[in-house]
Amino acid sequence: MIAALATIAVLAAAAPVPTGRLVDIGGRKLHLLCTGSGSPTVVLVAGGGGFAIDWALVQPPLAATARVCSYDRAGLGWSDEGPADETVEQTVADLHELLQRAGERPPYVLVGASIGGIFIRAYQRAFPSDVAALVFSNSANRVGLAANGVNGLLWTLSENQIRSAFPLPPPPGPAPSREDDPFDRLPTDLQAVRLQFDVQLYERFQRQRDDSASLLSWRKEFLREFDETEGATPPLDGLAARRPLFSTNTTAVVAKGSGHEIHLYQPDVLVQALRQTVTTLRTR
Repeated sequence: MIAALATIAVLAAAAPVPTGRLVDIGGRKLHLLCTGSGSPTVVLVAGGGGFAIDWALVQPPLAATARVCSYDRAGLGWSDEGPADETVEQTVADLHELLQRAGERPPYVLVGASIGGIFIRAYQRAFPSDVAALVFSNSANRVGLAANGVNGLLWTLSENQIRSAFPLPPPPGPAPSREDDPFDRLPTDLQAVRLQFDVQLYERFQRQRDDSASLLSWRKEFLREFDETEGATPPLDGLAARRPLFSTNTTAVVAKGSGHEIHLYQPDVLVQALRQTVTTLRTR
């Protein structure tokens, strides 16, 4: 264990080389890694503070039978910062531009982990003809925030309450020095890269803690989705693979015993669900 941690520390000191390519989307670049072949193309969207490398246990086996793309959202990993990082509006526009400029043609199977679920749903609403299926990997609407002594879910708080929570308190403790569970399940070299990205995020958050734009956009997206589903607000636990909203062609898969990041705790479950989704779309 000591030797492994020492190796990670040494590797983390070097500037990481992108695993994919940097695609210019108009004055700034986003990192994109696409492997495999075939249609539809599976697009992997990480959760909050997640990176393309977090899909390292899912993308290689899935790419044996399908075209698979992972990417870093603006301001994360190898991607440049944008004007409004992590907002729904910029994320959707960025992803569409990225796929178009990279020559990755639809239809897409969009996979959203955690908060990535709202990004893929918003993408489907904006570009419905591009999307063949949505896969939610432990995506949920239960994102909480403490605002002026009130602890609530984003969609139960008002816009003013969310704004009042900013600037957020500084992150507790020193900068990260190692990758803990579940990210220690990644290959050692990718743990070193992720550690460097985590430190960069830590330092960035120390400087920029007064921007409520992303959380306000998430709140708006949650409320929009509730309105479209007649006020229903159940969290999407486990995996849910389905065609664009209101389809009756829906499959639910339970990853028993998994932690939140199913793609790291039980990648085989997610790979199998995605293979089944791709096969269904190809044979229909």
